[in-house]
Amino acid sequence: MAFTIKRRRLVYLGIIIICLLILALSISGLFRYTSYIKREENPMLKEIIDEDSKRKQRLTQVPDTKDITQEIYGLYLPSYDENGREVSVIRGAYTVFLDSTIYRITKPEIEFISTNKNGSENNNNQPRDVVITSDFGEIDKTTNKGFLYGNVITRLGEKLKLYTVDLKYLPDKKIINSDGSVTVKGEQMKITGTGFEISLSDSKASIKNDPEMEIESDRDDLFLFSDKGTVANRNIAETIFIRASGELVFENKNKLATFHDNVRISKGKSTIFADKLSVPFDSELESLKKVIASGNVLASDGARNAKGEKLTWDSEKEIAILEDDPVAEFFDDRVSITASRIEFSKTHGRMDVPVSGQLTTIVNLKSEKKDAIKETKIIFASSDKGTTYENITINWKGKMSFHQNTNQAIFEDDVVVNKGKTTLYCGKLLVTFDDENDTLEQMEATKNIHLIERKDDSFREARGEKLVWTSTKNYIELFGSPMASVSDGDKQISAPKIIFSEAENKVFAEGKGNLLAKSHSEKEDKVFEFIEIDWNKEMIYNGSNQMANFYEMVKVNKGEEKLDCDRLDVFFNDKDRIRKITAFGNVYIASPDLDNTEGLGTLLVWDLTEGLAVLTGNPLAELRRSGARTFSEKIYFDINSKRVHWEGKPHWKIF
Repeated sequence: MAFTIKRRRLVYLGIIIICLLILALSISGLFRYTSYIKREENPMLKEIIDEDSKRKQRLTQVPDTKDITQEIYGLYLPSYDENGREVSVIRGAYTVFLDSTIYRITKPEIEFISTNKNGSENNNNQPRDVVITSDFGEIDKTTNKGFLYGNVITRLGEKLKLYTVDLKYLPDKKIINSDGSVTVKGEQMKITGTGFEISLSDSKASIKNDPEMEIESDRDDLFLFSDKGTVANRNIAETIFIRASGELVFENKNKLATFHDNVRISKGKSTIFADKLSVPFDSELESLKKVIASGNVLASDGARNAKGEKLTWDSEKEIAILEDDPVAEFFDDRVSITASRIEFSKTHGRMDVPVSGQLTTIVNLKSEKKDAIKETKIIFASSDKGTTYENITINWKGKMSFHQNTNQAIFEDDVVVNKGKTTLYCGKLLVTFDDENDTLEQMEATKNIHLIERKDDSFREARGEKLVWTSTKNYIELFGSPMASVSDGDKQISAPKIIFSEAENKVFAEGKGNLLAKSHSEKEDKVFEFIEIDWNKEMIYNGSNQMANFYEMVKVNKGEEKLDCDRLDVFFNDKDRIRKITAFGNVYIASPDLDNTEGLGTLLVWDLTEGLAVLTGNPLAELRRSGARTFSEKIYFDINSKRVHWEGKPHWKIF
């Protein structure tokens, strides 16, 4: 998910722009300067002009042979600027001057000489060393029109050549053009097309129809998507193709090259489509500032795709920016990201979305046989179900960044996650993707956690400071600072760490915690009471058997009644209200409504439906009331009638 262009690769396009515009300036200046003709003593062209060649040349002049004013062998026609410096030379193997007006030249050679003699870089507005050769040429001295035809080759420096069928200079229109095919060749680069024109009035050069550009590169130029292949594979040279059905225009004034209409950029399996491709350069025409694909942009490597209105490569930041209003989109068969701006950095292996957006992906709900947490291994058993997939949607209002080396994405500010009937709200979310299939593997949410799970007729609500969900596990881990909380129907659980299952109605609370639930009563007219249970070690709730277990220093409060024990089992009815309580070990019960009665024993069974608690001891339970202590095998607390009685032969101690 990234994008890299090296300046030195697309600088070939810059060379073409510079040379073509300099060619325009050079040719236009050729006819402005003072010229004169002489025969060169040592012609640059090393052609042997024999009598047979002269005869063939004369035959080409028919029927104008009678108008020949002069014949020249080894033509030398220099031009000078205002300072008297030689700026160009026209040479010819054999030339005839017709009617004192037109030069017809065999094997013409036109050289534009750099005026910079100190060895430093040439100014972009001065002619550089440019040489044009062809089989034949004509120059009209009165109109300054020029025409080259037959194997026209323009050499722009040492490594760049422009091939055209012909080349015309029309001073009245201030253009230089060719209607035929055109080919530009350079080191690791080639451009072809039909129709070539240089406009001298606005310093524009263009290839008129069907321009195609080829660049050979062993780097991931021009493309968003990063490969996970080996370094050796990435170093294999491939050709980048740029094609368009419209014009390729070079603008000197704006320092801009633009491909128009149905632009396609491809390398291997990767392709970018756009209505237009623009390449701005710096003021010196030496380095790229940006590469901009605009209008119906689609980038694809066959598996991953990006769509938007504009795709910009920023050479300074080395990032690609995909933009659209309202949203651009990046997607493959696993992940879809939509936002008004998406940034790709192939160099750093990351994707950034600095604005609000949405990510949609799938999660592989595969089970894991082993669990690192001993308690959860028992409580949350691995599922026997086969692999299933579920969609997850993540929205955020701040920003998102994806790092390829860790395969993780970070979402910030007002993050909302939707998975089935579950919604998660948080301030920050860290998502880890599976390295094998790029599906979502784990989510870690922090800051103001709020989770809502909707059920058929109710919902579960959880709050905390950290939440962890893993696709291979069948539960959610919730952490609080100091306490996390889960509200499930009529139950509310608080603890430093709470683990609960999505698929199953199970909860595991670790550490010192609290549960608040409603009590059950058979009497419809009786108002229910809340029961509060505190514990020191852990709590386990299993909805399948409607039972909860509490461990270590358990305390129960129901109105004025209080109960302490080492372990507590609580049973719920179908409405998730407590119907029965069983206390084990060091049981202590106190009821102010029963004349401040207290009971001590080893086991207490409290039926909240009947309002009756039975206390037993080992060997005897103890009842304390009004300064007296009564010991018996069983002691009955009738909460509703506010009576206490016992079973078995009691004995008393009176203080």
